[in-house]
Amino acid sequence: MMKCRYRKILFKISQMKILKIVFFTFSIIAFSSSCKKEFSLENANIIVPGGTWEFQESGTQYSGNVDSSFIQGTGTKSLTITGKSSGGGEELLITLFATDSFKVGSYKASVSEAEFEYFTSAKTIFEGDFLTGEFTIDITSLSNNTITGTFSGDVEDSTGTIKQITIGKFTSTIDLSKNVSDGTGAGTAQGTLGVSAGACTPVTLAGTFTQGIALSASNTVQVQVNVTTPGTYIVATNTVNGVSFSKSGTFTSTGVQSITLDGSGTAVSAGAQNFTVTFGSSNCTFSITFLPGVPPVVDYFPMTTNSNWAYGYQGDPLPEDSFLTTALPNMYSFGGKNYTAFAEDDIPPSGFPDTFYYRKSGGDYFEYFDLSNYFSDVDNPVVGEYIFLKDNVPAGTTFNSPDFAGTASGVAFSIYIQVTITAKAVAATVGSQTFPDVIKVTYKYLPTGSPPGTTPLLTEEKWFAKGVGLIYYDSEVFAAISEIGRYTVY
Repeated sequence: MMKCRYRKILFKISQMKILKIVFFTFSIIAFSSSCKKEFSLENANIIVPGGTWEFQESGTQYSGNVDSSFIQGTGTKSLTITGKSSGGGEELLITLFATDSFKVGSYKASVSEAEFEYFTSAKTIFEGDFLTGEFTIDITSLSNNTITGTFSGDVEDSTGTIKQITIGKFTSTIDLSKNVSDGTGAGTAQGTLGVSAGACTPVTLAGTFTQGIALSASNTVQVQVNVTTPGTYIVATNTVNGVSFSKSGTFTSTGVQSITLDGSGTAVSAGAQNFTVTFGSSNCTFSITFLPGVPPVVDYFPMTTNSNWAYGYQGDPLPEDSFLTTALPNMYSFGGKNYTAFAEDDIPPSGFPDTFYYRKSGGDYFEYFDLSNYFSDVDNPVVGEYIFLKDNVPAGTTFNSPDFAGTASGVAFSIYIQVTITAKAVAATVGSQTFPDVIKVTYKYLPTGSPPGTTPLLTEEKWFAKGVGLIYYDSEVFAAISEIGRYTVY
């Protein structure tokens, strides 16, 4: 796990040959590192900024100059704006997140698309994210290497009181070359969809659309765009029935043009489904009828490439931290079994992600992990796999991992993980989101051969939502509970 939010359990081992059971006495040590949110300029395309910002809170005016504005990342991108107050003693940090590219429109903290922070070196004055309430940042213009926008909403002050930010504004120069995949750095295109408002006419569908079958390169939708200003564009639909369509690129001329949107995803249901496609501020709709087929398998822990999940910490001592987990295309083999690699990094990215390994067989979900990541005085890595989730057993089922054996401070030990399905197919609310089908699981790390009632060395609780993945995690390894904010599952 990331070092700034990670702590290990220190256990001291005393071997007592009573009933051939090894008992452990342990104490929990929290690494007291300061985990103030950090952002990295590494690999960012940065131009000399020129801009200002301002906002009000309870009639008090705050204002200053922009220090830097830049875009980072591939796939899921981050847009960061930093600045200082007019007096120089306070700092502003605005961060937006988008899949593929940024465009004119609203970005909401409630779904982890936006974060806001105003702080000094000694404390956070105001903070807005998905844990504090609704905070909205609107990009009003994004072209010719300039960004302008407004912001307002709920924030938390240094005492934990919810305050209202109003009349927030910013403007800055920014390098837009990383905002689209072709890297041309052109301004943002403008225009309208279809031949009449609200209708994507003409529209041409290609390929066969069937329930339970993943869309391929043959599944496309062609729409018409009347371009009034050339530049970079992204035209995309919402996700409906597990399916979406999108295309990004550059319009080099004005006039009526046709573009082909590429499909992705797997249809969950058969029948007619209505999609809304967006280009800038223009929207229109079209319909696709999906043929009956085999309903897709919807996992409680998806491992599809590029699926990603953003999490934030709830409670002390790391209430400000957030991080992103992404399923990578990379596969790794351990003991003759193939595992999907997941990368976990801070938001914004630190550039030094951790990697985790998972696989599924039937209704069993496995993790290949190193026990020494959890216990600080283990002498050497203790690796292996265990089943962390079963989706084909009823609530109340308990099962055990294999034994994990090694030495700690030169003393031999052996422990196992007792896994219990505490609830299944229940609704659960995390933050502002309610998930209808959730499995709740507890984990107890116990000495091998423990008698009933033995106090665990470590306990954890995780919740998994069907079609989403991990939504809640409470562990002594962390200093606080982590909760899901936004997610994209392909």
